[in-house]
Amino acid sequence: MKHVSTGLAALSSFAMLALTLPTHAQDRIPYPVKTVTMVMQSSPGSGGDLFLREVANTANKYLDGNFAVENVTGGSGAKAMAFTNKAPGDGSVLMGVSPTYINTSIISKPPVVYGDLQPIVRLFLDSVIVFVKSDSRFKSLTDVVNEAKKSPMGVKVAVGEPGGLETQTMVELQNKAGIKLTVISHDGGGDALMSVLNGTGDLGIGEAAELKGQLDAGAIRPIVTYSERRIAGFPDLPTAREQGIDMVVRKFRGIIGPKKVTPEVIAAWEKAVPKMLEDPAFKAWYTAGSLTPAFQPHQEFTAFINEFGANQKAFFLANNIIKD
Repeated sequence: MKHVSTGLAALSSFAMLALTLPTHAQDRIPYPVKTVTMVMQSSPGSGGDLFLREVANTANKYLDGNFAVENVTGGSGAKAMAFTNKAPGDGSVLMGVSPTYINTSIISKPPVVYGDLQPIVRLFLDSVIVFVKSDSRFKSLTDVVNEAKKSPMGVKVAVGEPGGLETQTMVELQNKAGIKLTVISHDGGGDALMSVLNGTGDLGIGEAAELKGQLDAGAIRPIVTYSERRIAGFPDLPTAREQGIDMVVRKFRGIIGPKKVTPEVIAAWEKAVPKMLEDPAFKAWYTAGSLTPAFQPHQEFTAFINEFGANQKAFFLANNIIKD
């Protein structure tokens, strides 16, 4: 009996010790595979790249897998879509997306388009900001419009991928303001930022997260946001509407996978994302980057993507960017 008693005591002590140890790994949501590649179509340092790296880091806390980002650049997302499309449906390869993957699908018509891939979850809506170098002559969007009217094609705008929402925003601005700009495309928002810093571009367009370092350093300054109302991180920054241009641009950020991605993968992300959005470190990051949490589960995100794609096609047709 003494031997049994000692064994029970040891087991009891071990159980108590286990209760005092971190249980985080045990609490993680089951995931079908242990190693996951998160594909990003743009270059390191872009808004999309920063978004996906933070998502991967936070997913490592809440999903039982190891998530890491791989940049697959080229073709404004065409290569990344093809790469993702070839992957198995077990959740081992997923892709972080914004409107660029839809725009590229419609404009360039690559072999793999957005309809060939499976929306999984939407996480955010992102604010679009126009910025200039700190010593720029432009103090407002009104200044840009006035100079562009005097000197057509004289104002140079640095944007990310040709199929990106930033390029579309510049097309819409030119139409609404009756101006002509020179639009310079890059592999991502980080490269567009460097173009403004080195003086190649007079102004650029991007998101707060990718611009934060240079904004904090005073190297650049924002002149307008295309949001419905002023954004929390920039209370003194006027909207385009406040400067006489009736434009609102909303940029979504989400996760997609191959068309054959399994229900288990989708369910895991649907369960994890609400928890991730409440994570203190993740919340601090996206709040500082002026991202708006806008979670949509699979079915809602799929409907959103279909509607967004239809609206984009109508815009491109109306502006003679594509032909029916």
